[in-house]
Amino acid sequence: MIEGLVDTRAFMSIMATSVVRELGIMHLVASHDTYKMASSIMMQALGRITELPVKVGGIMCQMIFLVVDTNNYDLLLGLDFFIKIKTIVDVEKGII
Repeated sequence: MIEGLVDTRAFMSIMATSVVRELGIMHLVASHDTYKMASSIMMQALGRITELPVKVGGIMCQMIFLVVDTNNYDLLLGLDFFIKIKTIVDVEKGII
């Protein structure tokens, strides 16, 4: 099981390179690129994984992940995840 964070301000979902290696899906990573984050910080990404099946709770969907070297988290689910599964987020109560 991989633990992750949820960030409703992040447009893209992010996966740590260490998780990609652990799952044995490095062959799915395509195109090295630099991305500009919402905070205007430039981030060098190893690449992207497109259409990766992900199950969160009882919900299964195809996701796109930006793959980056980070020790801050294994997985970060961004706004793209919430849009894809048509989720309502109550930030005040801390529930999805």
